[in-house]
Amino acid sequence: MPQYELNLRDYWQIIQKRRWVMLFVFFLVVIPAVIYTNIQKPVYRAMASVNWQVSRSFVQLFTETVMVRPGDPLMSQAKIITSQPTLEKAVIELGLAGKDATPQQISNIASSLKGAVSAEIIPNTNIIRIYVVHGNPQMAAQIANKVAEAYVWLDLEYKIKEARHVRKFLEDRVSNLEAKLKSSEEALANFKEKEIPSGIAIPLQNRLSDLEAKKSELLRKYTALHPDVKETEEQISILKEQLKQMPEKELEYSRLTRNVEIYVNLYRMSREKLELAYVAEAEKIPDVTIVDPADVPTFPISPNKRLNYFLGIVIGLMLSLAGAFLVEQLDVSMGTIEDVESYLKLPALGVIPYLKIKQEEKKGLLGRFWQGRSSGKDKILQLRNQLLIHYSMSSPIFEAYRILRTNIQNEVFKGKEKGKILLFTSSEPMEGKSVTASNLAIAMAQCSLRTLLIDADMRRSVIHKIFGLKKKEPGLSDILSGAIKIEEGIRNITDILMGDIGFTDAMKLPGLDNLNILTSGSSTNSPAELLQSSKITPFLESLRERFDIIIIDSPPVLAVADTAILAPKLDGVILIYRVGSTSRHLINRSKMQLMEVGASVKGIVLNNLSPQIEMRYGYYYHYKNYGKYYNDEKEGT
Repeated sequence: MPQYELNLRDYWQIIQKRRWVMLFVFFLVVIPAVIYTNIQKPVYRAMASVNWQVSRSFVQLFTETVMVRPGDPLMSQAKIITSQPTLEKAVIELGLAGKDATPQQISNIASSLKGAVSAEIIPNTNIIRIYVVHGNPQMAAQIANKVAEAYVWLDLEYKIKEARHVRKFLEDRVSNLEAKLKSSEEALANFKEKEIPSGIAIPLQNRLSDLEAKKSELLRKYTALHPDVKETEEQISILKEQLKQMPEKELEYSRLTRNVEIYVNLYRMSREKLELAYVAEAEKIPDVTIVDPADVPTFPISPNKRLNYFLGIVIGLMLSLAGAFLVEQLDVSMGTIEDVESYLKLPALGVIPYLKIKQEEKKGLLGRFWQGRSSGKDKILQLRNQLLIHYSMSSPIFEAYRILRTNIQNEVFKGKEKGKILLFTSSEPMEGKSVTASNLAIAMAQCSLRTLLIDADMRRSVIHKIFGLKKKEPGLSDILSGAIKIEEGIRNITDILMGDIGFTDAMKLPGLDNLNILTSGSSTNSPAELLQSSKITPFLESLRERFDIIIIDSPPVLAVADTAILAPKLDGVILIYRVGSTSRHLINRSKMQLMEVGASVKGIVLNNLSPQIEMRYGYYYHYKNYGKYYNDEKEGT
């Protein structure tokens, strides 16, 4: 596809042109998506909610001073919910393993549930959601509730177990402290009895305190040199010396007294905690409560049919559009009249619209097709059905050939049609050159021009079939071989009326009496040699004298050498291009091949144009509407 700036109308036209590609890609995506969605087993999700509240009982108050709990406590609880012990407890409560199941069997079933059970913490709360996915909605709800209950039960069991452990620890501690307290008290009593029965150290300390107070009082009234002050200082020094001389046993007494006080305090505190431990072990209140039990889910979470269908449609549309524009981009045919003229450096002499087969003829073709008959006759009927005699003179197809005729008269022959010979050819077969040449010959004949249509395709001749002539012999090959004279091979209106077209259809259009036809003639194995014979030039000159315009239908340029042999001897060559079917490279190659042999390529005709192929050809819309009010009286212009 040639590059040019696209607007919204261009995009819409590409979509219309490539709609079958789009439909194919769209259904190629959507149908598997629908099938995949419907064959998937539905999966349901149930949800239960639990609240985990950190307890401030003595167990936590005691253990938090000696235990370190790193990480997020709620995250740890979420892991506990999906842990193996919790799931095993739920399996037992659900009865999934049976009464006689072994621990290993229970463990295996619990492991299979791990992928179906998940826990999610609600931000800024102590609530944890327990999700369970299952193909059975009732089972999903049951599993979620049993997992929540198992979590509560395990939490309580852990709390009781912890309380029991602490209680035993405190009992041992109290017993140990009681023994140590008793031992320290006995040691103090024995020391008092044996070592310091008088308690002499205490009076000395009291006397020292009194003297210190007296000294302070005297210093308020007198100076340090006053006799009373000096006397008091001497007494203080004597007492201090006496205290220094006290035996070490007095210090031992103080240490024993202090130990007794410490053990008394520790024993009292431990005894209080032990009483609390008895209470905690007996209360059996869990830290976890079920906030919201799971209900039986109504709708499955997978497959999400609406989402899958929506995504399938969206992706299908996107890929279909991409496919359409990719095919358009890879299309090597030419997209617009401007592209044709710019690439080939040839004028576009006309645009022939797509011709619809008449409904009754179409039914006949389809009927014969389904009956298994030969398709050769069907193709001939299709070609014959495209002749102008089957269409109104105000129809778009008629107007298209009027425009082509006018352009050829004005731009190719410059108004001098006398004895002009024009050759119609194409790059490949099936581009419509024979029908185009036939209809142009009819249009020329309507202008009162003596017109001759020659079928120079001696290998695959169709002109005689298009006009319903009984046979192709005698014709061009017979004249060039010298078997007959020129006038013996030329057919006229009488032959057409006696052919398969019929009198009624042949007489619909005026001017057909000016049309003459020279068929291909007898079959020959050497058409190229006949066209190169010495008789070809006199033959053409004779035709120039007899007719105003001669139109030759020639084989495709790239197929055989016939056209390259004949074209240089004529006044001009017109290429027929079937829109959307032929690569621009082939068309350009055909043009170059003709020019290399000295042919005069006058222009190109775009054939079989329809909105489905390309709507950028503005001429199509012009003559489509213009033909409705075209004045038939201007036919000779």
